[in-house]
Amino acid sequence: MTTSAPARHAAPTGFGEDADLALLTGAESVEIVRAALVGEGEAPQDLRVAVAAVHHRPGAGVSVCYDVTHAAAPEGEVLVASTAPVARSDRTAAVAVLDDGVRTLRVWRRADDPALPGLRAALDPRVVAGWLGRAELPALRVLSYRPTRRAVVVAELADATCYLKIVRPRRAAELIARHEALRGSMLPAPAMLGEPEPGVVLLAAAPGRSLAQALATGDAAQVPAPEQVLAALDSLPAPVLELPLRPSWVDRLDFHAAAARSALPARADEIDDVASRVADVLAAVPVAAVVPTHGDLNVANLFVEDARPAAVIDVDALGPGRRADDLATLLAHLLVLPALAPHIYTEVPAVVHRWYAAFAASVDRTELDARTAAVLVSLVAGASPEQANARLDLALAALERADAGERS
Repeated sequence: MTTSAPARHAAPTGFGEDADLALLTGAESVEIVRAALVGEGEAPQDLRVAVAAVHHRPGAGVSVCYDVTHAAAPEGEVLVASTAPVARSDRTAAVAVLDDGVRTLRVWRRADDPALPGLRAALDPRVVAGWLGRAELPALRVLSYRPTRRAVVVAELADATCYLKIVRPRRAAELIARHEALRGSMLPAPAMLGEPEPGVVLLAAAPGRSLAQALATGDAAQVPAPEQVLAALDSLPAPVLELPLRPSWVDRLDFHAAAARSALPARADEIDDVASRVADVLAAVPVAAVVPTHGDLNVANLFVEDARPAAVIDVDALGPGRRADDLATLLAHLLVLPALAPHIYTEVPAVVHRWYAAFAASVDRTELDARTAAVLVSLVAGASPEQANARLDLALAALERADAGERS
């Protein structure tokens, strides 16, 4: 991929990240990709570009992933265009730099993420087979990818499945320490299998299945009782308190509200109102104790087995925090499931009813509602317009409950 190529697109009216978002997700995206690829030879023929994912981090830039096909890549590939600033540790040899005099864009193939140097190797079946000590080539699939931040790749063999988590190399030791902190606990993280390359952490599969998968069965008997979830969280070991503090969803509500305003500009005033009311509610409730927390306890990260909590994954935010934040995160992610697939998550409303009652009895109910609203705001950006509006409505409803709790 070329570097330092002039961008061949017209800048949209206006400046700032909203304009960047409009450019990278609009019709000009095809020309952005074409300009990035042209350094490899002639402009690709039959170029087709579709937005696959949008990552907006207010103050830190906009990154958009594209599904791209053309004559030279008929099977398709993923390219990323980003306005995020360059870090000193970024490797830019495979990054195209496009500059139109208004903004600078960086474009790369997903495997060549400049901040995740281990990603290309983690996507090579031969390399991964060597890491695993196996002759069989694994089937590799990208489970998640956040440009310049992290990726998760699943490696499937005939008799085993493992996961590769790719982070910035300087973050790997911190991630490993978080996994080790939960070793042998009632709620462990997946077992560490090694760090075969800087920034690539090899993990065993977690026992059981995610709570989201258990809920999708429609069988209430597969879902833990809320009291079991509370007991599992209470069992998080004390050494978790010694890990670095990571900001909670509430601590970063201004950041998430800004992203939500970009996603739903017509409802910007309502989003501002939610952020203001959350702050007011939390200022009026007693300050809760700091306890060991997961930090991002959602329905994909809590694993269950035999209808009991069995493990947690994605422990990047494990550390000291407020119990209400973990509970609010679970509730918020439960609340959005029915709108995503009402024919699948038929049992979720009943689960929400039971879990909310138990959680609200274990922490301050008003605080729980306000923190749930904050998490719901964080889920607005990146969702479809229909889902984004539904999530903001849920946040407003959570705040209505908080207001009612204050009045009572």
